[in-house]
This record gives sequence, structure tokens and C-alpha cells, in this order.
Amino acid sequence: MWRSIIGLCAALVMLGAPLSASARDEASERLDLAYRFVALMQVEDMAKAMEQSFVGLFPATASMNPEDARAVQETVAEMMQEYMPALFKAMAPVYAEIFTLEELRALVAFYESDVGRSMVRKSYDAAPRIGVVAQTVLPPVLERAMDRLCDRLECSAQERQEMKSALRGQAGQAASAK
Repeated sequence: MWRSIIGLCAALVMLGAPLSASARDEASERLDLAYRFVALMQVEDMAKAMEQSFVGLFPATASMNPEDARAVQETVAEMMQEYMPALFKAMAPVYAEIFTLEELRALVAFYESDVGRSMVRKSYDAAPRIGVVAQTVLPPVLERAMDRLCDRLECSAQERQEMKSALRGQAGQAASAK
């Protein structure tokens, strides 16, 4: 009887071994494809686009002397050169876990195509322009949201006006920083 149980266990182990190797092979292929997918995102262009966004987060540079403003820009550029490769290296395992093997193969095929490469490049070219458009669309939406909030909170006319003035002041500061 023990021999039968041991034989059955051995058979199950033998059957399970190819499945485990197959699962490891698929996981390995998914990770390889995820790294290719990330590389196809044109890291350098993304770093430049993000660098411009980060510099925009420091509106005080407009009032700095040129040398200090340049120091801020250079520091942000150096930070992005360090940050982006580390970020992309860390992203690949996430994509490998989330996407199926079939999806990763399709993503890589698309991003390796002329259309895929063009889409990535043009997305980075469009990012600053979309940021400008967003800044024109957002203030009226925020103003309507402030009205709805005041309606719910039953703001006084003075409180409503103060909130709108503060909102307009922030929008003006952001616009002058550009």
C-alpha cells in the first residue's frame, strides 16, 4: 500500500514538474516582453517631458536671478537622469504581472511598429500643449465646483467671493509662472 502511495506521489510530482517549468518559462517571457515594452516607451523623450513638468512646479524660478534658475533646472535634469531609468526598471515587473503574455506580445508588436513609435514620440511632443489646454479648461470647472460646494455648505456671499478670488489668484500665479 505504501508503495502505491509513494508511486502516486512520485507520478504527481513528475506531472507537476513540467507545469512549473512552463509557468516559469511564461513568467520569464512576460518579464522579458515587459522590459521591451518599457524600453519602447522612449525613456529619453519621457524624461525630457517630465523634466519640463517638474521645472514648471518651481514657479519661483521666474523671480530668481538667471544663475539660480539655471541651477534649479540643471538639478531637476540631473534628478530625472537618475529617476527615469530606475522608474522604468521598476515598472517592467508590474507590467509583467498585470498583462497576459498575449497582451504583452501585442503591445510590443504595436510599439515596435512605425505607428507605435510615432504615437509615443508625438505623445511627448503633445504633452506641453495639452498642459496649456488643461490650464484653460480647469479654472471654469473649478469655479463651478466651488459654486456647488458653497451651495452644499451654504456659504455666505462673502465666503463664496473669497473662495473664487483665491481660486482666480492661484490661476493667475500659475499663468504668470509660465
